[in-house]
Amino acid sequence: MIAAVFLLVLTLGVIVLPLLPALREWRRPTDVTPLPIDEADALEPDYLARRFAQRIDAALAQGVDELGGTALSMLPRSAAWPSGLLTRKEQRTGRSERIWYGKGDAVLPEGLHGLAEIAARGTLRAAAGHTYRALLAGGRLTLPPRVRVLRWAHGRSVAVGDLCRVPGRLSADELILMGRNVSFALLHAPTICFAGALPSDAQGTLAGIEGVRWEVSADGAWDGAHSVAMVDHSMSIPALRHWEGDLMGAAHLTLGEGCVARGSVKAAGMISLGAGCQVHGGLMAAGEIYLAPGAQVRASIVSETAVVLGPGCVVGVPGAHATVRAPRVEVGQGVVVHGTVWSGSMLLAVGDPLNNGSPGQPDLDDLVAWNEVTGRGVAGNSLTVAPGRAWDGDLVCHGDLALGPRCHAAGGLKAHGAIGLGAGCAVDGSVIAHGEVVVGAGVQVLGSVASESAVLLGPGCIVGAPGRPATVCAPRIEVALGVVVHGTVWAGDSGDALDKMQLVADGADDSGVLPGRALA
Repeated sequence: MIAAVFLLVLTLGVIVLPLLPALREWRRPTDVTPLPIDEADALEPDYLARRFAQRIDAALAQGVDELGGTALSMLPRSAAWPSGLLTRKEQRTGRSERIWYGKGDAVLPEGLHGLAEIAARGTLRAAAGHTYRALLAGGRLTLPPRVRVLRWAHGRSVAVGDLCRVPGRLSADELILMGRNVSFALLHAPTICFAGALPSDAQGTLAGIEGVRWEVSADGAWDGAHSVAMVDHSMSIPALRHWEGDLMGAAHLTLGEGCVARGSVKAAGMISLGAGCQVHGGLMAAGEIYLAPGAQVRASIVSETAVVLGPGCVVGVPGAHATVRAPRVEVGQGVVVHGTVWSGSMLLAVGDPLNNGSPGQPDLDDLVAWNEVTGRGVAGNSLTVAPGRAWDGDLVCHGDLALGPRCHAAGGLKAHGAIGLGAGCAVDGSVIAHGEVVVGAGVQVLGSVASESAVLLGPGCIVGAPGRPATVCAPRIEVALGVVVHGTVWAGDSGDALDKMQLVADGADDSGVLPGRALA
């Protein structure tokens, strides 16, 4: 009996003893102030990188060989590190707990994971499939496929390969290039391009694409207005490439999402423009010509077979006549043509492009109460705006808000439910919703995009502008190819740069969706 009581008392003592400090603090509080949080750390995504750079510069200036109790070692310039540079433990485990620093360019070796910070004053290239704590580069930072960075990474420019994982912060002074199927938490740079295939020339032109040859002007000098890029076979140009001059193909040509061609495009086969593409000249092809949602062509489009214009596309510019001509022409919702549409045999308007509806359908002003003083409009219920509508001022909706293709809001949008922006829409302000925000193909939002649940950025859309940074913020963020964000992308729970995005669920009503390859 005595032994049982002793065992019970001992058990209670083991349970209560760790709680005594908490009980004493609860009865007589000695610390009632909140924990200190560095304001710069909370508001500046690149704070950790800049702070580490200051610390390591100070350590080198003092000539010490450690930083915060961690050994500091110099990086060699090549990936073939000399023998004896690594300790036996590092060679055996394949992990280094030292801080590595290089005064020039550096290439990290295969088979060595970095559990402490690694920095280089010049360019820095990681090893594919490896894990690092933090990376800092004074020049270009390259993360090959399947790299994982646990805390933060920063460079003057950063290129992120396919299948990388960046659960911490990723920032750059100039540019971030994102590959396919990359997971992230926080991205920050003046320009963030979700380009998919990373350009080898770091400029996003056609110069690094094999199979493209340029024919310059007669005097041999480069002249974008008179130079022609020739392609002798079928080619798919990656997303977000841009170039000056005409592009001519001997077979099929496909332009990725968000490409900008400052010239004409001609092909002996088919031409396909990805979502959000811009062609400053015309299109001419013997085969079909497909324009994905939100694409823009400033001159005429001529095909010997068929032309398919996706939702929200624009052909021509005001004051300059353009022609869309083919034996068969298909037109999606919200399409604008400044000029003539000439179909030799069939003109198919899919889903009522202008969405005129019945004569008794209420106008936008009948559904929205506008305040003449503030210029703000309020919709008491869910609201669906017909394609091509435009208005001035902010719009607040007490339900779900859906904008048809090619709408223009000269103000911000706010909804207590979800917000959906059709292809080719333009919003001059911010987009904020309690529900999810779905940004369609080729949409341009000058302000920030925020949601309490999720944000989906469709192919070829643009958020923010140069010199006007914006923020995309939500617990879950999914980004398609060809997207450009000027500012910050902050995913609270999960962020993914996708290879393909499906904005319409399987089995959904697709009566108003354009058939054929122009579907985004």
